[in-house]
Amino acid sequence: MDLRQLTYFLGVAEELHFSRAAEKLFIVQPALSRQIQQLEEELGVLLFERDKRNVKLTPAGSYFRDEISRLRHQLTYITEQTKRIHSGVVGKIRMGHPGSALYSILPETLAMMYERFPDVNVQLTEIAEMELVEALKNYEIDVGFTREISVSQQFSTDLLFEEHFALVVPTDHWLNETNFQDISQCKEAEFILPKIDGDVNYGKILHGIFEEKGFEPKVVYHSNYGATILRLVEKKLGLSVLPISYRHGASSLGVRFLKLPTRTQLYLIWRSDDANAVLPHIREIAQEAVKKLALGEL
Repeated sequence: MDLRQLTYFLGVAEELHFSRAAEKLFIVQPALSRQIQQLEEELGVLLFERDKRNVKLTPAGSYFRDEISRLRHQLTYITEQTKRIHSGVVGKIRMGHPGSALYSILPETLAMMYERFPDVNVQLTEIAEMELVEALKNYEIDVGFTREISVSQQFSTDLLFEEHFALVVPTDHWLNETNFQDISQCKEAEFILPKIDGDVNYGKILHGIFEEKGFEPKVVYHSNYGATILRLVEKKLGLSVLPISYRHGASSLGVRFLKLPTRTQLYLIWRSDDANAVLPHIREIAQEAVKKLALGEL
């Protein structure tokens, strides 16, 4: 028994006429009759009652028709789903992100993914910058947003956008857009900063902002989560330096962002050998989100 025989059987069961069925199935009638006979012999049952004028299904044939029709619809669905999974229209992807991505590219990327690929399950994990690459290595996530460029051939990256850092102060702080010159005006201030190793690129850039002006910040709190830092600044527990994209999600908070000349980059990163068919869609949509949000102008 094979799919071709079952197709022939359903054709005859629909027409209840061998000549018409043969014409629709593009097969000569003797060959069609032979295929049905072989199927009946293999099953050991009579599927059709036929004489010179009439063809009708036996009770066994009616049951066989109903079940084979159901299986054919199921097989069609399975085939279509297989193709959709192969093309990344259906699937799952685990995404890691630092807190800053919530204030820039992440919400728009997710919204566009859901609009275009509603059957893709995107699983989110907020991960501190230092832990994201390790999560990729350990297959805990499949793709991530990061500010650390990797030179390892194990990973591939797309540059998404570049943005300025900003000094973050409470809204009633004496520094504002008019009188702010550079961060050296804050030598005596207390700071709330991420606890990032100075050996990593983001840490070097962040520490370099202060080193360039010849002082080391007085850090009173450390946090690797931007939302926490913003709240602490709002409560006047210290100043901070964050990527300026944080201001998109801080309009309701009592903080002010003063642009600094130093810039940082955000990348999309994934394992180079990952064959997940959803990845190309994530990459394309992330770039579209950058353009839509004009993030390159930050």
